[in-house]
Amino acid sequence: KAMPTKKLKENEHMAELRKRVAKVPQDPGIYRWLDKHGKVLYIGKAKNLRSRLKSYLPPTASKKMGLPTGAPKRSEGTKVGPWKLAMRKQLADFDVTITNSELEALVLETNLIKEIKPKYNVMMKDDKSYLYVQISREPYPVIDIVRRDTAPNTTGFGPFIGTDNIRKTMDMLHTVFPYKACKKSLEALNRAVAKGGDPSTVFNEDSQPCLEFQIGECCGLCKGVLSQKEYNSTINNISDFLKGKRKTAIERLTKKMHQTAADKKFEKAANFRNTLQSIEQMERQLVSDTSDEDTDILGMAVVNGKALVVLFKVRDGKLIDELSLALAGEAEDICEALAQFIPQYYSTTPDIPDVIVVGEELEEHSLLQKWLEDQRQKKVELRIPERGKKSKLLILAEKNAQEKMKQMETKWETAAANIETALEELKESLQLAEKPKRIECYDISHLGGTETVGSMVVAKNGKAASDQYRSFTIRTLKEGEVDDYKALAEVLSRRLKYLTQNIKEEEKKWKKKGITFGKTRKKEVEFLEKTTKEIIEPKDFIVSRKTDIIIAYCSLHEHKGGTLEFEHLWVHDKWKDPLLLSLLARKLLHRVKKGKVYAIMKKADEDLFGELGFQYIKEVPTPLQKKLRGRTAMMYVVKEHKDDASLSAKPNLLVIDGGKGQVSTIVSVLKKLELDIPIIGLAKREEEIFIPGSSHPLPFDKDSQAKLLLMRLRNEAHRFANQLREKKGHKAATKSALDDVPGIGEKTKKELLNKFGSVERIRETSDEDLLSILNTTQLDTLKTTLTDHC
Repeated sequence: KAMPTKKLKENEHMAELRKRVAKVPQDPGIYRWLDKHGKVLYIGKAKNLRSRLKSYLPPTASKKMGLPTGAPKRSEGTKVGPWKLAMRKQLADFDVTITNSELEALVLETNLIKEIKPKYNVMMKDDKSYLYVQISREPYPVIDIVRRDTAPNTTGFGPFIGTDNIRKTMDMLHTVFPYKACKKSLEALNRAVAKGGDPSTVFNEDSQPCLEFQIGECCGLCKGVLSQKEYNSTINNISDFLKGKRKTAIERLTKKMHQTAADKKFEKAANFRNTLQSIEQMERQLVSDTSDEDTDILGMAVVNGKALVVLFKVRDGKLIDELSLALAGEAEDICEALAQFIPQYYSTTPDIPDVIVVGEELEEHSLLQKWLEDQRQKKVELRIPERGKKSKLLILAEKNAQEKMKQMETKWETAAANIETALEELKESLQLAEKPKRIECYDISHLGGTETVGSMVVAKNGKAASDQYRSFTIRTLKEGEVDDYKALAEVLSRRLKYLTQNIKEEEKKWKKKGITFGKTRKKEVEFLEKTTKEIIEPKDFIVSRKTDIIIAYCSLHEHKGGTLEFEHLWVHDKWKDPLLLSLLARKLLHRVKKGKVYAIMKKADEDLFGELGFQYIKEVPTPLQKKLRGRTAMMYVVKEHKDDASLSAKPNLLVIDGGKGQVSTIVSVLKKLELDIPIIGLAKREEEIFIPGSSHPLPFDKDSQAKLLLMRLRNEAHRFANQLREKKGHKAATKSALDDVPGIGEKTKKELLNKFGSVERIRETSDEDLLSILNTTQLDTLKTTLTDHC
């Protein structure tokens, strides 16, 4: 029986991969498996690259009955699990990087997994969800809660899970060790010490206190209440507490509680008592350990390719914290998951203990231990306990991991069933042809007509697909203009045009009407110069012809200095069709591979250029300024108009944050683009759902899974839009005065800010110090500009 063509091609492809793998060196390094699109599926490290890569490929027919000569051991992957089988079907290519040692390979693998996030690697989930307490190493230390690993010249503690918990802990610590200080006082005191001055003379009792001090949220540095020594002693107490040394905090709180009770301040005493109970709850001891070794216990469970770690932190012999970390990616077994988790987790936390307890013998035990010691710069032991208290804690951690994984599985099953119900209900209620596999939801956000943005969030098969989310900076509204309908129409027009605009297909349609597009011919130059009233460069133009007669044209002109201008958009009166002009202009703009294109147009043409992707600008390039004369300047950013997988996908349902008015606006957009896509509006006030052509909302039960899905999606669109608007607003608010200094580029600006800290400090810096970075011309320009900004 003949082998199917598809199977034959697969075998030929695997044979080709085997040939290439056979030529890979037997050195240590990292490897990347790629799919047919070049996307990285998996990143791994190996002591022997050739041997490890072979383990992923199916054995040849002649070797299926037994192990091939020189086959890898089980640890090298001879036994192929379900996720490797799934990945094997997608393997199209691979890439390797040779390293000098296994340790170097481990470091490179960890960094690449974090950056690329391959589908089949076990990974810690996005570290933005983890929080760290960061204490700067300055004369007057600054305490911050940050979402990333701690910065240089700081001491860090964490990660902590949950914003509320760590903020409550730090607020509670302020009642025990008043450490909070206003930014103004910390900056002034640290600046005084840096200049060799006496910090005790910066503030005194006569100084005007900050608002935080007046409401009890500042320790009083700005009033000279605390000396440098006293403040640093407070910070040391905070640091000890975060390390698990809580005896001083308990003693101080107990004393405060008794003192306030003796003073008959019973409400305050009760608050101290509650705080004391919170700390004692933190101090609870499930297991006591007298070994004096700071220890992390890693209990792991792997179920159906999903992994979860329960991490117990033991400090000073006491169990002080528990973290539950669900991992992304696909896990083959506990050994592999642990081997990938350890370097990822301990590269993000500054708190590496003396001992890390695991329940499995890891193939790379000595390599991981060496890496941990390099990270900590002290001895670290990776230990498998056989008996004793650490063994009991490990059993407890593993039991917790298994139980949490069971709970997660139950949640997943329930969520999957609810999603299926919701999609089926949407199909029936909205009379859709099929269940809406792709739902897109839109929202507009602005702050009084400024920083207006649009958001698009996507649900695929009922689940949020954040990699498909897109944002839109509104181009057709001027500064201060408020028009949500117009903004929404712009967002949907720009998004949906990806479904209609296909230059090749559009050209075919026009060709059927006898209209073609092309470069300027020699005999046409005279006509173009006559109609433009300019001497032209033929290569700048693109023309549209009906038989041999030009019916439309436009051009791109590069001014001296590189400014690129779109101009001369013209069409014969008989052929005034916006679709014709749009195609002609887009064909010309496709010639530009990077950068920006500017245009000056009459007010009547603003909408046309807006639909092409041009946006309003405040600062007009010098070569175009003389052309303004009451006209409008707009700009086209090339990188914003490249192919996009998400925008090219057709949605099964559009959801608009709004009611009947918003729905009608989008119906007009769909008609204009000749698209037939179901659309609904979800009004906020009563959570009512509207469809086109009906003035009454659709009836949905209060606990309808379909309605709940739409509300979750609408809320996500709202969150995403607000996040974008706040980010945009923050960027505008933090725009540095250095941005306006002619002759100072991004690199020099960074050097100045890195060395002197802020624009305010740059103003106070001597010319001599500034000349270590700037030349004399830059210095003069800088001083003039900063004076103007005062």
